[in-house]
Parts: sequence; structure tokens; C-alpha cells
Amino acid sequence: LVVPRTAVAVLTRHPWKGHRWAAAYAADPADPAHVAAAVELAVELIDRSSSGVPAKGITVPRGGIPLMPEHLRPVSYNDWDCWSTTVAPAASSSAYGDAARVVDVAADDPRLAQLLAIASPDAPYPAGDPRVVRWAVVEDPEGGLPRTGGLAAMLAVTRQASGAAHLNDVATHPERRGKALARLLCGTVTTQALADGAPAVTLDMYASNDVARRLYTGLGFVWGRGNSSGLLPAQHRG
Repeated sequence: LVVPRTAVAVLTRHPWKGHRWAAAYAADPADPAHVAAAVELAVELIDRSSSGVPAKGITVPRGGIPLMPEHLRPVSYNDWDCWSTTVAPAASSSAYGDAARVVDVAADDPRLAQLLAIASPDAPYPAGDPRVVRWAVVEDPEGGLPRTGGLAAMLAVTRQASGAAHLNDVATHPERRGKALARLLCGTVTTQALADGAPAVTLDMYASNDVARRLYTGLGFVWGRGNSSGLLPAQHRG
């Protein structure tokens, strides 16, 4: 559904949960009229889906949830932000200097799941997910962390339809946080993706994550838009 130059809405699949999902976007997220139009389109999609496989959740521009009809409004939802860059960041380093290096590992490396279980149990892409085109990691420079086989930090890269590289599952072992390993990983992978021809590097983050905001801002990522996502009330999920 489209309102030309104002808003668009699509019925799709949640990128990692797999649920059928109504997603709406405003041409200008700062324009209240555009946001309202996006919400109206999303509500129409939900109504249309009720006769077939119903949508289980919704994404609308930031500020759109309160505009939804009360009977459709998610009880809880997350605010998240889209960021991107087309410029390689300055060379990144960690507190370990040359002792910390970014390397790739196979999708079936068991340490990926071990680190995610400890550092990011709600990460969107599980270890081995076929949609991931690259698993980049940092081995522990201190030679410890037996529960993760010596893996200190990791991230997953997926590919957008536009060709952009999308960063996911950025995770650092709790015992190695504060050492700039995530900065090293994200900066290195971003530089390499752009050098390999990706038109941009993108990522999503929860709006309340101030630590991540400082990290990505420092790497040159630019905020693009804010969204809100949540499950629809149970009676509308089929």
C-alpha cells in the first residue's frame, strides 16, 4: 500500500522471528502527517490479513504506536533506530593493540553459539543461520575464556537487497567489555565491506542503548530513522 511521496506499508516476514508482520514507513519521519499516513496504511494491512494468515506484529515510525486504534495497539513495544554509513571509519584498535585481530570463522564453529548464549542470548541470528554471509570474531588476546573456547567478541553480517552489508549480533564477552573490541570488530568489518563494493553498511539498535550509540557515532554511522515494533494483541494474531 502506498500514499505517494508520503508513506508505504508492506505485509512481510519479521527478518529473524519469521512471523508475518505489517511494516509501515513514512517518507519524512519528522512530519506528523506522514507518520499518521503510515499508521493508517499499517492498520489497513492488518485488517486485510485477518481473512488469511494474520499479521502477528507491526512496525511503524517512531511516535506511531499511540496513533493506532486501541484494540490493535501493542501492549509492549521496542523503539529502535536505523543507522548507516558509506564512509570507511578511521582505523580502529582495541586496548590490546596488535594482539587483537579480526578473523573469520565458519558458520558451524561451536564457539559462536557459546558466546551468544553468554553475551547476547536474544541476538537475532543464531549461529549457523544461512542468511549470514560472514561471521567475524576476535580471539581472546588474554588467552582465557574457556566457556567460549577463547572467543572474546563476534558479529554477523547479512546482505540487504540493495547490496548493503548489515551488521548483526554484535557481542562481546562480559569479561572483556570496555576494551574496545566491538569498536575494532565493527570498524574493521565496515571498512572491509565498503572496500569489497558494498554501497553502504547498515545496522539497527535499540534506541535506549547509549553505549551502542556512542560506538556507532564514533565510527561515522549516521542515524536514519526511528521505528517502533511490537506484537499485536493476541486476538489479532490468529
